[in-house]
Amino acid sequence: MTQALSLYLDALRFGAAFTVFVSHWAGARYSGGLLWRATGYGRTSVIVFFVLSGFVIAWVTETRERSFEDYAFSRIARLYSVIVPAFLLTAVLNRLAIAIDPQLYGPELRLSPAEHFLGYALSAVFLGESWGLTMLPGCNVPFWSLNYEAWYYVLFGAALFLRGRRRTMAVVAAALLSGPKILLLLPIWLMGLLAWRWRAALPARRGTPLALAALAAFAALEVLGGQQLFDEATTPWLPFSFSAYDYVVGALVAVFITALVNTPLRLPGDREQRLIRWLAGTSFGLYLYHYPLLNFFGTVVPGSAAETMHITLVFGLTLGVALPLARLTEQWKKPMKRMLHSGFDVARRKYRDPATGGRGLS
Repeated sequence: MTQALSLYLDALRFGAAFTVFVSHWAGARYSGGLLWRATGYGRTSVIVFFVLSGFVIAWVTETRERSFEDYAFSRIARLYSVIVPAFLLTAVLNRLAIAIDPQLYGPELRLSPAEHFLGYALSAVFLGESWGLTMLPGCNVPFWSLNYEAWYYVLFGAALFLRGRRRTMAVVAAALLSGPKILLLLPIWLMGLLAWRWRAALPARRGTPLALAALAAFAALEVLGGQQLFDEATTPWLPFSFSAYDYVVGALVAVFITALVNTPLRLPGDREQRLIRWLAGTSFGLYLYHYPLLNFFGTVVPGSAAETMHITLVFGLTLGVALPLARLTEQWKKPMKRMLHSGFDVARRKYRDPATGGRGLS
């Protein structure tokens, strides 16, 4: 992972998060449908996230996170350092906006208190999309993909770090808990892992042409209709808006990243590098914070959704709050990881088994 490649992947990561934000803001409820054509690219961006996630996880487990303990604590800290603030933000803004104008806030909150609680509880353990369930933490629609990605972390970690019967039991248990809907998109995540494993197999001289070919193929598919070229499922037992196009996009993204590894990449200036790194650090937070903020500002900002001032204020206020908040919570990841390690070490010393000859339980 060179400095240049890391920077370009950071730019891709933020670009995907920003596209998800724009795809939701482009809806009639927030911008009067100003950029309605962008609404379909939210899902495309989630596919990009899945492939990027597989690629990065393959890299860190090969180079840095070499033990199950370090891998698990890194993933837990990565997820919950943003998920916990996202839950709090969603719950607080839901209550405020409903109190101001429940009619404008949307149909997704017309749920019973028990349904609200269940949505948060299942989402906290990433079971909101398991089997036939479709449960969200409040109105936070983008959270659906976290149910998928978290289980991919579990499945991969169990397969990589465990051995023998323990590995088999852990993988089977994780597969049964996650359910077929989540497993159906696992191949897309694995495409990112394969992109890392096969990155050296491509001759360097072919990197640039292959990257351009992947981009051209995606553009051609979109011109021809993209998602509309494939049948779309509507059953709750399959992922929302699922079609074979998800695999096509995933494969093209994996090819693009593999080609990028073998492309001579130019580094921009120091100022541009710092900006890209800063923005990339907000990607996860922007992804999880923008939707409750959009709902809130879409409710409290006066005027019609089609008015220019309303459109501009909702966009600016949402982004203006989401980015600094995302940057703030990004800084909680490392302290949380250290806390988990410390707690585990204390527990291991406390429950040390003398029968093992002084070795800590692990």
